[in-house]
Amino acid sequence: MQTWQTYLYGYLAIGVACALVIVIGAWIQTPRDGTFARDLMAALDEQKRGFWYCFLRDRVIPVLTTFLIALVWPVAVVMGIQNLLERRRERRPVFKR
Repeated sequence: MQTWQTYLYGYLAIGVACALVIVIGAWIQTPRDGTFARDLMAALDEQKRGFWYCFLRDRVIPVLTTFLIALVWPVAVVMGIQNLLERRRERRPVFKR
């Protein structure tokens, strides 16, 4: 096997692993508890928008995002670290004198 192919396969394997971690982490962190009014409004909104909009939003966009993360995973890792650091700064208590 060629050397550049080995590096390409390694790069893509790391990208797929990062994409899976990011997608599964985002799926786990999404809030599942909704109120009745929010669920009702979402159902009415989906009826207005139609099948294709909901199909694109729920199926196509997550798949394309996963492929994009697999290709440019170093950027996704840096953005994830920045997001994590930003959240930690927001949680840190600020003491005023």
